[in-house]
Amino acid sequence: MEFVAGPPARWHLTLKDGTLLELWADGYGIVNGAYEFSALVRATEEEQGQAHVLARTPSDSHRVMVAVARLATGSVQDVHTASRPSHDGACVCPGLPGSSAGE
Repeated sequence: MEFVAGPPARWHLTLKDGTLLELWADGYGIVNGAYEFSALVRATEEEQGQAHVLARTPSDSHRVMVAVARLATGSVQDVHTASRPSHDGACVCPGLPGSSAGE
């Protein structure tokens, strides 16, 4: 599998219990009461069989949108795109391992 739209965006999700998740996806939507994160990829039929395919492009059967993560909206307090790490790799969001703000 390879990303079609370039490197995916970096997202931070704060759960209601205070846990902070970091994930990479092209985008997300709310589907049936859940945040559904996805990425546009080029994948063989075999690779598609090992992923949850959300959508297909009509012009290219190997270009598909796959699920990256799904979390119930009731468990999430905040979702935002994350700042790019600074040159030293630190994140501006508090609470992530390795972030200068969370240490």
